[in-house]
Amino acid sequence: MQLRVAAQLAAGLVYPRRCPFCDRVLGWMPDCPDCAAEQAKLRRAVPRLPATEHILRDVTGAAAVWRYDGCVRQAILRFKNGGRACYGETLGAEMARAVFGCNYDIKHGIITFNGVPPLARFDLVVPVPSSERGRGYEPPELLAGPLARALGIPLEKRALRKTRVTHTQKGLSAAERLQNLRGAFCVRNAQRIEGRRILLVDDVITTGATISTCAAALMQAGALEVFAVAAAHTEL
Repeated sequence: MQLRVAAQLAAGLVYPRRCPFCDRVLGWMPDCPDCAAEQAKLRRAVPRLPATEHILRDVTGAAAVWRYDGCVRQAILRFKNGGRACYGETLGAEMARAVFGCNYDIKHGIITFNGVPPLARFDLVVPVPSSERGRGYEPPELLAGPLARALGIPLEKRALRKTRVTHTQKGLSAAERLQNLRGAFCVRNAQRIEGRRILLVDDVITTGATISTCAAALMQAGALEVFAVAAAHTEL
């Protein structure tokens, strides 16, 4: 733990912490004053998504912190498209606070969760496998790390894998997205999943096809339940 904090402090001196929403250099400032108002407008009053808004198959529910628009959209695109991997720490911490009530402090640019973790209703945190390779990091995995630490439960980074190349989801209807992803994910080690309650993590919930397909694979491997959480969601 001490080595990780020391490494984070050293990295913060060379690469100062930036706001994921507007890219302003924050350094050791805990919050960004430039985009706080827009963030507040895009934040969902209730994180849990109604089942009527998205495809939510094989999940007990889903939640998201923000609407995918404005500075939130720019933050996630910057994060996913070769931007700063460290944005995942900030976004993931805010997911933990908004959805599960996990409080955190930012001191010297380092996020530290404080207090006793809430009673975990989950056994494992599992990120959705990224559909793009070559960036050097997996966005959902980086979001899942802070969530796992905040909740005090293990992160199973490679529980899911993509079994085949799929067509781009852009422009497809919800039904077409489901068909495109059918059978595209599988569980690597069913023994790690069987009998477990899974918190499934993604960056954006669009139609819900991806989380539903991943949840189906987890349930087939013996998971007791799957709940999905994302940084943002689109409004259909």
